[in-house]
Amino acid sequence: MRTWRAPCLFSRAGVAALSVLLALVTATVAPPAGAQSPTMRERIYDKLSKAQAATEAGDFAKAREHLQDVEKDKNLSPYEMAQLHTAYGFLEYSREDYAEAVRHYDIAVKQEGLPPAMVSLTLYTLAQLRFVVEDYEGATKGLETWLASAETPGPEPYVLLAQGYYKLERYEPALAALANAFRIAQGSGRTVQESWYLLKRVLHYELGDWKNVVAVLETLVARFPKKEYWIQLASAYGELDDSPNRLASYDAAYLQGFLDRQEDLLAYSQLLVQAGAPYRGAVVLRQALDAEQVEATERNLRLLSEMWTVAREEERAIEALSAAAGLAEDGEADARIAQLRLNREETGEAVEAAQRALQKGVRDKGQVRLVMGMAYFEQEKYEEAKAVFRDAMASPEARTAAAEWVAFIEREQERIRRLEQGLQP
Repeated sequence: MRTWRAPCLFSRAGVAALSVLLALVTATVAPPAGAQSPTMRERIYDKLSKAQAATEAGDFAKAREHLQDVEKDKNLSPYEMAQLHTAYGFLEYSREDYAEAVRHYDIAVKQEGLPPAMVSLTLYTLAQLRFVVEDYEGATKGLETWLASAETPGPEPYVLLAQGYYKLERYEPALAALANAFRIAQGSGRTVQESWYLLKRVLHYELGDWKNVVAVLETLVARFPKKEYWIQLASAYGELDDSPNRLASYDAAYLQGFLDRQEDLLAYSQLLVQAGAPYRGAVVLRQALDAEQVEATERNLRLLSEMWTVAREEERAIEALSAAAGLAEDGEADARIAQLRLNREETGEAVEAAQRALQKGVRDKGQVRLVMGMAYFEQEKYEEAKAVFRDAMASPEARTAAAEWVAFIEREQERIRRLEQGLQP
């Protein structure tokens, strides 16, 4: 079974999206409107505005000069202090010093008397930044606090919370958070994102809930019919011992040209044999070997031979076995060829294959000698047959059968002698 991971919500695109949110937070340096809002002195506002402009222009040294100038003022109000550290946070984020950015935004949000909107936006920003620095405990707690007061949150905060719970191995709460995201998205007519399904899939996987893993993957192949989802679906059906649906998934993947890994092609071809389609299974494996998608090892070639044998394609089975025998250090493949040749009444080839098997070495020499003796008998080479059968009697497993063959041949030789002499047999 493959190991699956949740999608990373903080790819480069995720960090880029966060920069937009940080810009929104930093934009609150503008003087608030309304008498009830905190006020900011003109000088402070001017310095913070210049610092923000310098940061956005990439002139970090100049931005820091403006902020340090503000910091010298010992009479900053809580609101001004919050704006100062918000600007510092944006500067450090822009410099990619995310730990410092978290520290400054944390100081900013703890100031008293801030506008609720600023607190809310900064809390959400802090939570996302904590994901960037892999502080998942702090990130989830921050999101929980933010969601407790958010009036109409969208689905994304719940997805982010689910990701945090996943990182903390709290899979059940993660699924609950993700369910909220699905509900909000579907209720507002928004599209449920592919990455959300991937997170849901991996959560069920971590819980060992294969039925729901399958359910999510069935949705994924319907909405996003990608190669990896079809193969994962086949694998998940395998975990449920659902061979018919596993085979159907592999069929769909194969027809779309998605199967190119040795592991999957071998599994697919063997499932076809088990399902009563050995010929098709052998064709799939033969084509994969020809395309070098499956390595032409002795083991894989012998597997192909077995498939052709079940499909009653003995000549093709022998061809595959001959290739396997050429790679083998022992004579097991040659011993099997000897048996197949004898079955086809190709007695000369059977003897040759048996001789090769004995020369290279096999586990059951007695059985090989029985096959060779029977081939000699069919050629009416009775003395050679008896000699081989007598050798076979040295093997405990073959002793009885070999002795019976020797006795039978001697009776047959006596019958022939009497016939030649004109006597009654």
